[in-house]
Amino acid sequence: MKSHRGFTLIELLVVISIIALLIALLLPALAAAKADGLSTVCLSNLRVLGQGYIEYSDANRGEVMPYAWDYPFYGTTGKDAAQYNEGWTRLIAPYLTSEHIPYLPGTTELSEPAGVKAIMTCPVTNNSGNIPGSWGPGSSTYAWRQWNADGNDPQGGWICSYGMNGWVYNPAPGQGLHSYICQNLASYQSGYSVNSYFWPKADVNGAVPLFGDCTWVDTFPLWTDAVPGNLNGNNMSNEPPTFQVPAPPGMMQQSCLNRHGMAINMVFGDGHAEHIPLGKLWQLRWSPNWQSKNVAITDPN
Repeated sequence: MKSHRGFTLIELLVVISIIALLIALLLPALAAAKADGLSTVCLSNLRVLGQGYIEYSDANRGEVMPYAWDYPFYGTTGKDAAQYNEGWTRLIAPYLTSEHIPYLPGTTELSEPAGVKAIMTCPVTNNSGNIPGSWGPGSSTYAWRQWNADGNDPQGGWICSYGMNGWVYNPAPGQGLHSYICQNLASYQSGYSVNSYFWPKADVNGAVPLFGDCTWVDTFPLWTDAVPGNLNGNNMSNEPPTFQVPAPPGMMQQSCLNRHGMAINMVFGDGHAEHIPLGKLWQLRWSPNWQSKNVAITDPN
């Protein structure tokens, strides 16, 4: 009979070492491919948001979107007016889905449909909200949770990973926008009128950011904003009013996030979406009076 020679221990160890080496070589490539795939989904979400914004504007006399806090939506009363006072997420939702958007039982609070939430959340982020059971900002790895109708109870608060460029809002009087953004701006940034920061509808074009990866519902960056101390979005306290003013260190920190490999994704006024390296954020035309500058940002890792 023929004897069958088995592998020696040394041969087995060599084979195992080769397999381990191959795995070590492949894992970074697989991780990069996964990250690219998630970023592609994020860009697709933003394109849908951009198209929804364009459709909203077309349906509303060509107007840009109002900030909407204490500002009635055109022709709405009662529950509808209250809901549309909760910001762009509710205003844009009907243009993102054919789903019915119901009220939560026994409330005047609109429920976030699953299809809308899927569009409004980046697949890189944990979409349960950064502060479970509460409302507040997100981070590079967490979505943010918005307030609901009474401004306190987080139940019904919508979850999102993206923020709107606040300089694209309609700065009409009578909105909460004027009580903290415009008032603070006038005292902090001298030499510019408040209206010089806001885009008229006719000028919102392919160079103007609309929505992008962000730690809060909106952002009002200035070209004088400093590079944040870290790129995780954790520079801010958990109460939005403490950071949501255009003053040092500035609101660019809400967008300057290491969410997609030292970059974020954004959609622009013509509906196209781009992968934006963090240093390029200071070169985008956030506002009509923007002063572009070069900013170097290095990967902390």
